[in-house]
Amino acid sequence: MNANTDQVNFPNQHQPEPQTVDSAMSARASEAQTIASNRAHGHARAAQDLARERAAAPFNGESVLILYGTVTGNSEALAKKLAEALRPTGLTARVRDMAHCQPNVLKQTNCVLVVASTYGDGEPPDDAAPFWEAVVHGNGLDLTGVKYSVLALGNTTYDHFCKCGRELDAALERHGALRLHPRVDSDVDYNDPAGRWIEGVLANLRQEQNSSASA
Repeated sequence: MNANTDQVNFPNQHQPEPQTVDSAMSARASEAQTIASNRAHGHARAAQDLARERAAAPFNGESVLILYGTVTGNSEALAKKLAEALRPTGLTARVRDMAHCQPNVLKQTNCVLVVASTYGDGEPPDDAAPFWEAVVHGNGLDLTGVKYSVLALGNTTYDHFCKCGRELDAALERHGALRLHPRVDSDVDYNDPAGRWIEGVLANLRQEQNSSASA
């Protein structure tokens, strides 16, 4: 109480204490950072979910499954090169590692293109071995209506040159698939034979498209 004015001296209610202002600003900054972080994580999760959805999406008549089995990366590189070459055709190319596939993936498309390497004593790449064994030695896989072609990579200094690709080629035919283009076996210098195989596959796919369009 002020003795001269008989008025009560209250603090200015419109001027918060400095400590309160700092706390509020800090809280707002923290909240903004949390929102931004949540948005970033949300976008990342959405992108991951979309990638998983696309990978799990069923194939159709306008898609081509490109399978590869590799150790050194050569087959993978050729599979991706083939996918790029397919772009002008309008076909959707799905590139998959045999190591992460089950045999029934072969039934989810009308066209399968395989790039398979052989190692050691005619052995498939270690990671691709379960898939290879299931297809080559398994039964009950009906691939009727599926067209395919195989590019086999190997080394002529070994007794079982391109064995994995050769046996996959024979197994796919045994399961009822129809050969779109003859298998090509390539040595360590694979660029030229691989290029010819890709050209042959593309020529046959274009012919298929033209036949479907005129039907």
